[in-house]
Amino acid sequence: MLGYNGAVRLTRIQLHNFRNFHRLDISFPAGPSLVVGDNAQGKTNLLEAIYLLSALRPFRAETEAQLIHREAMASGLSMARVTGEVMRAQGPLRLEVVVGMRQNALGGHVNKVVKVNGVARRAQEAVGLFSAVLFSVQDLELISGSPAIRRRYLDSLLGRIDARYLMARQRLEKVLLQRNHLLRRLRERAAHPDELDFWDETLAQEAAYIVWARAQAVQALNPLAAAAHDILGDGEEISIVYVPRLGPEATDALSHGPEALAQAFLLDLRRIRPQEVAAGMTLLGPQRDDLRLLLEGVEAAGYASRAQERTLALSLRLGEARYLQQMRDDPPVLLLDDVMSELDARRRRRLLEPLLQHEQVILTGTEAEAFPQDLAATSSLYMVAQGVVTPVSRASIPEP
Repeated sequence: MLGYNGAVRLTRIQLHNFRNFHRLDISFPAGPSLVVGDNAQGKTNLLEAIYLLSALRPFRAETEAQLIHREAMASGLSMARVTGEVMRAQGPLRLEVVVGMRQNALGGHVNKVVKVNGVARRAQEAVGLFSAVLFSVQDLELISGSPAIRRRYLDSLLGRIDARYLMARQRLEKVLLQRNHLLRRLRERAAHPDELDFWDETLAQEAAYIVWARAQAVQALNPLAAAAHDILGDGEEISIVYVPRLGPEATDALSHGPEALAQAFLLDLRRIRPQEVAAGMTLLGPQRDDLRLLLEGVEAAGYASRAQERTLALSLRLGEARYLQQMRDDPPVLLLDDVMSELDARRRRRLLEPLLQHEQVILTGTEAEAFPQDLAATSSLYMVAQGVVTPVSRASIPEP
């Protein structure tokens, strides 16, 4: 098993009324850990709790209220808590996320509190302090799903390493809300066109930084994901192409930095103002961006097999982990949910090489026998049943 080398590592996690866990207090060593159990027992919930400490938002819940244990919600104890202890080169880190549900006359209101080493912090100050990358079956939607899913992927990635990006993304939502409202009023001749100047300038500034940051990230991510796919795939070439929704002026300025891009984007906005007023909505900007995931130069969506989609999505996550390591000088904790499913024995063996490069990897599966023996022999094993996690002696892992 790998020893601690100064990299980030989750040493302990405590859950209280989180998903199907009433209470949990479990420690993790360095190296790989296998979390095994039947479906619907809590394996994915455990990984979601760990990921929550990194991204500070759930990866699959529609609302954060869904994180609260149903029985706790029904009994009036409408609160879920996740606490993690992290070892890192800068010193120990204790992260706590509390999600509470408050009832009022208008219905329910979700309140989230984030603490770092016992001190309450704003989410944007704490996001990414603990770095984790999560692969799940939902990642197949990155290939076949809507552009909004891929935009959320970029937002999640960049929001954990770039505070300016996170703030720009938050401001963009507010600007779009106000600007689209004004465009509809202009369409109805209920406002003066000059009122749009301020919102154009504000949109150009925020959008330019977001687009520029996304372009830089995808440019760096593309070869890293391709390198992972070279290990996992069958010789097919993959590529990730960023597709910003820009006008001709901004397209030409994309490589010149955010300031030049903002000036050019403003010219595009002024040029298409009549079309936007007629549509009553903003037609250009990062809210319409997309990623193209290509396999052998062809869109993977609708072309790749299920196994190819899974391999592509996994390669994207492994590339993401390498990118985060480059940006933060720390390899993130790798969380792989049911990763061996639908991978043949050859791909499972190939997966060992990138996995063992990480200080800490936590994998889930329904059977320990599904993992390659070389991995199982060096892993810590945990069994999950009905929201209870039990450490198991490594010696008890059966031979395949």
